[in-house]
Amino acid sequence: MLEKKEFEKNEFMYRVSTILTIVSGIFSFIVFVLLVINYLQIRQADPVDNTMLTEMRIEYAALPKEDAELAKRIQDLDLLTRKAYFTTQNHLRIGAILLLLGVSVFMIAFKNMTRWKPNLPELAEVPTAEKEFLALAEARNLISWGAVILLGAGMMASYFTESHLVTKVDGAQTVGGADGTVVDEAVDIVKKEFPKWDAVQEQWPSFRGPGAYGVAKFESAPTSWDMEAGTNIKWKVEIPKWGTNSPVIWGNRLFISGADDEHREIYCYDTETGDLVWTRVLTPFPGTPAEPLEVNEETGHAASTLAVHGDQVFAIFANADIASYDFDGNLIWGRNLGLPDNHYGHSSSLLAYEGNIFIQMDQNSEAKVIAIDAATGAEVWATPRDEISWASPIIAPTEFGPQLILASEMHVRAYDPADGAELWALECLGGEVAPSPAYSNGMVFVANEYAMANGIQITAADAVELKWEYDDLLPEVSSPLGDGERFYFATSIGELVCLDAASGEELWLEELSDGFYSSPVLVGDKIYLLDMEGTMHIMRASATAEVIASVSLGEEETFATPAFMDKRIYIRTNEHLICIEGDS
Repeated sequence: MLEKKEFEKNEFMYRVSTILTIVSGIFSFIVFVLLVINYLQIRQADPVDNTMLTEMRIEYAALPKEDAELAKRIQDLDLLTRKAYFTTQNHLRIGAILLLLGVSVFMIAFKNMTRWKPNLPELAEVPTAEKEFLALAEARNLISWGAVILLGAGMMASYFTESHLVTKVDGAQTVGGADGTVVDEAVDIVKKEFPKWDAVQEQWPSFRGPGAYGVAKFESAPTSWDMEAGTNIKWKVEIPKWGTNSPVIWGNRLFISGADDEHREIYCYDTETGDLVWTRVLTPFPGTPAEPLEVNEETGHAASTLAVHGDQVFAIFANADIASYDFDGNLIWGRNLGLPDNHYGHSSSLLAYEGNIFIQMDQNSEAKVIAIDAATGAEVWATPRDEISWASPIIAPTEFGPQLILASEMHVRAYDPADGAELWALECLGGEVAPSPAYSNGMVFVANEYAMANGIQITAADAVELKWEYDDLLPEVSSPLGDGERFYFATSIGELVCLDAASGEELWLEELSDGFYSSPVLVGDKIYLLDMEGTMHIMRASATAEVIASVSLGEEETFATPAFMDKRIYIRTNEHLICIEGDS
């Protein structure tokens, strides 16, 4: 039997291994020290808890009016702190890799050094050989464990450094800026002023316009056009990716989104020319599902309408990725709100009001309504709910103050938009609720197929009265509309129904050419309603049925609700974005 040569001597290999052991050991120790220093430094340069920045913010907030010079100093210091922070973040990632490599080389070289070491004690000839050999083995173990501890300590410093800011900003870490780099604009150092309600009404900031209940501020919109001849067609452009969300507008910028299994995109258009100003592709945030969600074919990955609030736009997708950009396409913040427990994926639209973004996260488990700070992406409040739905929230400007009103599987509920406290609740619905509530003149109207239509009078800030029910024709997807005296809604088989707001009496029924997913919008005394085959039906808002016009968009399927500005209509079809301009 051959003798096992476990300790074969090799002078050259011994020297090489010794050099590698010394060099890698010194290298690993240096990297370890730098990682620890990095951890200590970043605690001092925290862009969230920076003492100097905090003091400057407090000073700025206490000023009776804006101080441009102080604001500039705060922004410069903030930028410098952030650059230092993210430079250090990059260093720690590289350092962790280098430490792992250094310790690995050290341990391999050290093992080989002891293997090739000459002049090991001969057990038969040296009286103390056993003790010497055991001492040598113990030294080897101590060195090996020292290397493991060094590696572990360095990795822990790396881990705690990297997670430090994420803990401070309540999960609002942002990843994947316009240039593909990691960015973090989650904490707005200078307090930001967002538009008040009067300014919001001059725009088209959300699904169904200001407040999201389908009433335009402007009273003039086109009533005739010709797609083939180009009459009153200001522009028409193709949309890169499909989505069922509706256009939102602020100033001269229009925003929509599109998505497929692989990509989630936001598009910014010039309202005057139709030019695509920029496209942003969302990259994964912490918590973003690795695999695309299975969604309903008609719903898709980009069903939720965006919101725009001042100089920021906000988009959310079926996988609950939400992000905010400025009008130049710079990522301000982004986050994932958690995998939706919803067989359609998240499809409720966003709503912005008084500096907050409201999200109706109705799902099978852990349903809630959330308010997110528009400037930072941090959660302001979250109120638990216990039902699933696919409706979107509205802000009702009641005589008792603004109320955030949501419809779901069984209930209609109102919340205080400032703190999320529930104001009132009424059980009156059923089924898969997709239509959002309507509001006008102190009345809330909700309806859903296979359930009921309900007229609800708000009698106090925390009280309501169910005035009437209607259970004949009911909407499946399209949301209802109120004009102060009447409520209107459209069905998926092509019926437009008008009910008296005070009594619930059916005033008239108009059978139109095709069904509706798009929601009706009131412009002046006219109701604009776009069917699924791309025909715009324009009705008089009155107690008797009067069709003003029915105008086709050509071979265009439409699910989205149009946006209305003064003398203009912006329409998203399945393939195009169209601007129609003219007098009513």
